Amino acid sequence: MHKDLDVSISTGRFRKIREWNRRRNYYFKKVKLNIKIYIAKLIWDKRRKSVFDIKSVKTVLLLRNEGTVGDVVVTTPLVKSLYESGYTVDLLLTKSSGVVMKHNPYVRNIYEADDCNNEVFLKRFTHTVTKSTVEKLRGNNYDLVVDLCLFDTPVHRMMLFSDISARFVLGLNKWSCINHYSKSISFENGKEHVTKAIALVAHAVGINLKNRRAYDLHIPDDIAFEVRGYLSGWNDKVKVIINAFTGSPERNLSKEQLSRLIEMLNKASLNIKIIILDHRKELDISLSDSVVINPFNSLHHVMALIREVDVVISPDTSIVHISAAWNKTLICVYKNVTDNNDLWGPGYENARQIIVNSRKIADVDNVPELILHEIGRRDLFGGREIKYRGSLLNDEADAADNAILPVG
Repeated sequence: MHKDLDVSISTGRFRKIREWNRRRNYYFKKVKLNIKIYIAKLIWDKRRKSVFDIKSVKTVLLLRNEGTVGDVVVTTPLVKSLYESGYTVDLLLTKSSGVVMKHNPYVRNIYEADDCNNEVFLKRFTHTVTKSTVEKLRGNNYDLVVDLCLFDTPVHRMMLFSDISARFVLGLNKWSCINHYSKSISFENGKEHVTKAIALVAHAVGINLKNRRAYDLHIPDDIAFEVRGYLSGWNDKVKVIINAFTGSPERNLSKEQLSRLIEMLNKASLNIKIIILDHRKELDISLSDSVVINPFNSLHHVMALIREVDVVISPDTSIVHISAAWNKTLICVYKNVTDNNDLWGPGYENARQIIVNSRKIADVDNVPELILHEIGRRDLFGGREIKYRGSLLNDEADAADNAILPVG
């Protein structure tokens, strides 16, 4: 994995004041959250901590109810390794993220919490697991629950652990005073890839996870066959998937950026077919004959498309991690967030991570040029180098007339 940095934010005369205000606001938010966690501990925590005994563990429940598909994808190597080591594995996901594991043969049961936003997930005292599901989880008498949340302890965890009543709970970077957690594993957020945390959990239960980035996704044969048939008419084309939209508006490409990117790609090569992912049906721009909208509705169809195409272009979203499952050639665009760039980066050599210094990716005008520069630099269109002329990119390109020209 490589990274480029496009500096596009001016300092501004009040930059220091804005930075101080952000730090102050963050501090007080952290204090308020900690107070809530402590109150939840007083209400729902166990009286004493259990001594973790891995030899007595046979059944495991993995908690991934944050609600994002990417969180689930990066957990799949742990699921497979637990199963292969003789553990019975269940998952607590959400209605929106559970679909990615629907056909996974290494999971006994998938339980779903209601979807919620990050504010509810982290700060509410009550969880979003229905009473009937809680009764099933409690009735399973789990030996071990693994809380895979990397950052703050969600306030609702105290109530959820009390409801499930497992023998042991493993967590990452959790307060030692919380008795529900039998063991907390130290992990440096922002300095390691998320799969390092997955490997540390595996190690805690006696498993040597040799390839922690071997994501394990399963596509039904009928869907794979359908997608291959759909793409068969373009076997002589370089097939490119573009995903412009994410779950967070500030990470989306703008419609203008997408239009320019498509135009540039078509100028760069006459031998490409572009497939646009638009799961929310938000796209209302005119498209050339070389461009189609993904006609399928399911996530597994999208997974199959990604597996079969040549190049994937996406902002920071689950598409990045699905692409990693098949080592696809990937160009991804991230906002410059220190704790996120490495932690949730693509994490493999066949990916190129472009990092832009802006609160919104859509505000960086030359994102299409940065993407085209990478396509040309890596010769992704097979012998057609693309010359980049535009904004400075790490002092490698001279400012010119913003043109992207194919050089034959």
